[in-house]
Amino acid sequence: RGVPGRLDLRIRSAEPAAGAPLAGLASADGWAIYGLTAKREVSRLTPSGTWTFRPDRAPAALLPIADGSLVLISDDGRRTQLRRLHPPEPRVTDSASVPHSELMMPTDIGDRIYFLGDSGLAGVRIRDLARTKTIKLPSRASDAVATPSGDRIFVSLRGRKAIVVIDRFTEQIDRTIDLGSEAIALRMDPDGQYVLVREAVGDSVSIVSIATSRAVARVRSAWRTDLPLVGPDGHLALAQDRDVVILDTETRRELARYAGGVADLWALIRWNGFRPRAAVLDEPVRFASDTEATPARARTDSALASVIAGLSPGALATVTHPPESSALPADPRKSGGPGKRAFTLSFAAMLSEDRANTLAAAIKVDGKPVRVVPSTREGTPVFRVVFGPFDSREEAERTGRRTGLPFWVYEGAP
Repeated sequence: RGVPGRLDLRIRSAEPAAGAPLAGLASADGWAIYGLTAKREVSRLTPSGTWTFRPDRAPAALLPIADGSLVLISDDGRRTQLRRLHPPEPRVTDSASVPHSELMMPTDIGDRIYFLGDSGLAGVRIRDLARTKTIKLPSRASDAVATPSGDRIFVSLRGRKAIVVIDRFTEQIDRTIDLGSEAIALRMDPDGQYVLVREAVGDSVSIVSIATSRAVARVRSAWRTDLPLVGPDGHLALAQDRDVVILDTETRRELARYAGGVADLWALIRWNGFRPRAAVLDEPVRFASDTEATPARARTDSALASVIAGLSPGALATVTHPPESSALPADPRKSGGPGKRAFTLSFAAMLSEDRANTLAAAIKVDGKPVRVVPSTREGTPVFRVVFGPFDSREEAERTGRRTGLPFWVYEGAP
């Protein structure tokens, strides 16, 4: 219904970009969409907002440029006018004009615009809207396409069974490619491998090789806005009757056939392949020990991985080597009596009691269980996973090394 929208392949969404129809839709990158409102105002739609500009003359066409600028094109029947602005700046920065033209063709890299009319092929340099040399043609042009680099322009001529190739640098006709029929439309593939030529008779399509500048084959296909097309692999997609047929361009061997494919719209899309983060990356950490069916070894590995790699932000206490003042007071009954020093082996200090208990259930030291001891650090509850006591620091460290787990030793009983 004339309302532009965006199809986001990365997050799999399709949403309208505007609330009302726009005419003359154009976009250089898919992010900024330009169009004309019912009041003939220029509107730019981006995900971050809408910008509107009211020109003194309503443009006939909009041409977004890769550098972010916009060229407004209008024609009074005698000359074609070009005005450039840099949205969101609401003023024209450059202007130019060429003789009245019937066709307009920008290069893919966005450095030039070519206009075709009675006078021939007239070019405008995008950088400063400066005119280039006008190239005379043997007859009026019916269509034109440029290679992706813009170094060559292919032009079909009315009443001629040939197309001409113009060299951009010499600014003259480089060669003529003879065809068996008059060409009425041209299509360049995005990678500059072939030019597809619609012939005036029947549904014949000639294939012109860019590398050799000669016609290499003739195939049958309906000519639509989307088909035929050439893929990056050089294969050709054709609309034949009700089906879309994929051919090897060189041998014309059929590679695939999509029954009823002409009912679909076909397009080549340049996509960087980025996809959303895997959903599992955003799920909370879950310990295998929550499931009784999980083997004990798996439970241990899962719990230890959470210690080494870290749990959620703030799950672990910031202390790794507690100062002496934070040691728990020794219990004479467990430390061997009054005046006897005791040392404790600690595997983790957590802010979550549940996670501390989960980790403690997964650790065994010499076949014996560890335990969770609550304490407080600067007013914050901390739950330590500990084992001991030991009579000496050396004994505690030897035991810790046997476990193969991260640990530290502090003085005091658990």
